Amino acid sequence: MAKVYEEIKKLHTENLFDDLKIVISLALSRHANVSLNGNGCNVMSFTPYHIYQLHVYYADSWYESQDYTRAERHYKDALGLKRAFRRPSEPSEKLTNLELTSEATVRYKLYKIYSKLKQPKSAISVLEALSTKERTPGINMALGDLYREEGMDRSAITSYKEVLRCCPLSVEAARNLMKLGVQRLNIATLMLNTLQSINDEDWLIGWINIQQQINDSDWMSALGKIRSFEKICPRNVDVWNTQADVHYMYGQYPQAKLRWQQLFDGHPLVIKNTDKLAYLLLKDKDQVALSRLCTQLGDVSSDIPEPWIANSAHCILTNRNSDAVNLIDKAIALEPKSYTANIMKGIAMNIKGALAVSKRYFRDALRYCPTRLDAYHESLKSALKGGHVKDAIAVADLALKYIGQTPSTLYMYGKALSHGDQKQKSKAKVFLEKSIQADSSFVYPVYTLVGLISKQDKHRKAIHILESCLKDNSTSKLHQLLGNSLLEVGERARAMHHYNIALNLDPSNKKAKEGLEQTEKKMDGNSLDESFIAQSLDQSVEVSYG
Repeated sequence: MAKVYEEIKKLHTENLFDDLKIVISLALSRHANVSLNGNGCNVMSFTPYHIYQLHVYYADSWYESQDYTRAERHYKDALGLKRAFRRPSEPSEKLTNLELTSEATVRYKLYKIYSKLKQPKSAISVLEALSTKERTPGINMALGDLYREEGMDRSAITSYKEVLRCCPLSVEAARNLMKLGVQRLNIATLMLNTLQSINDEDWLIGWINIQQQINDSDWMSALGKIRSFEKICPRNVDVWNTQADVHYMYGQYPQAKLRWQQLFDGHPLVIKNTDKLAYLLLKDKDQVALSRLCTQLGDVSSDIPEPWIANSAHCILTNRNSDAVNLIDKAIALEPKSYTANIMKGIAMNIKGALAVSKRYFRDALRYCPTRLDAYHESLKSALKGGHVKDAIAVADLALKYIGQTPSTLYMYGKALSHGDQKQKSKAKVFLEKSIQADSSFVYPVYTLVGLISKQDKHRKAIHILESCLKDNSTSKLHQLLGNSLLEVGERARAMHHYNIALNLDPSNKKAKEGLEQTEKKMDGNSLDESFIAQSLDQSVEVSYG
């Protein structure tokens, strides 16, 4: 049997898993027949150690075939045999060449299976059966992740600290400890001895500092550090991805979109955050770029949610909402706590008019990550769409509470108030002006503020705000709104000029086309259609962001 075992081992080494299934099945049956009936008593049977390893190989073959139920059964059989081991009667030198898979490795495979089967409690139980001395850094990292998902923060902290004690360069363990509220000084102490032994350690310390700033939601400081870090590690995939993500979290969507497009176009195998880019492309109605992203993700495994999310965004954009819902459901089945998948489901339900259902999905997304802006944006839009101003204000208030005063949260609060009574509209102006002062490149609060003050016939003030904004920004919407205000004060030639610029920037801008037609009528001596201006002002207040 020793020769047979060596050939089976070779099949496993060469990843011939289909052959492995057949041969091990036959070998185990043959062994059982010899053991029970004494048939072939002149043939040496397998030792318990051989049987243990054969069950591990057999389980591996089913695992590679993604038949996780059978794999689980045979890994468990192997563990049962491991517990039943007795000292063999053969001389010990006969076993020195037999390399046994460790119990820790088998249990880690079972953890992977339970993770795929969405059985976190079983995953925790199978790893906890190992003594602390038997737990590898990989097992401690897995336990830390499981504990954190189950809300067992103290146990998670203990596990992540064990990872850092063994592997001080585990940036992921350090980042997870930061998320759990462990002070940077305590984390640095665990890493210090190794860092001090590295002559050129500034880059590593710098990266850890960036992670701390991200964890503290200090977005501007993080962006500044990342720009400096790029000089040390130019055109690095992880640096670019982190930079785009910080822009995204801070609400600087155009910058995030640009950086992600540069990253994914140059590195099509990168998957992380493609779901967020899909959301931004949906927001911007960029069908060409979204189609390209879906094609790019077409060769990626269907076992991760990102391809399903990107394709669902494309379906929403092309008015195939039922298909979008089916695709999103597949993404959520793969990863129930996928933040972006829940947002997409909320958007799809919102389009269907199921506002209560969409609200539930947005609420779930916020429960998974209360510091991300996009769910607040979508919740706000949904509330305003249903005419629920109080709900919209409550959403904006939550954003201020969990994220703090950023240009985006100030804008959201001002936007929600702009739909309220006169007193709330006056208060809205204060928040919108604060948002503009905090980030002059952020155009959405300008749109809403101009709509509010123009409704009060303060067109000269609107012109001043728009002209100031156009010094740093140039969008079709800004030029169209400036054209509207100039038309109101009788400056028709200038109004026509800005309408033309608006159409050059975006030929599909219907309001700019209508404005140009109204200006030409007025210059020909015809009366101005006042309903056009009123509609344009309503649009500037109600323009969606996100």
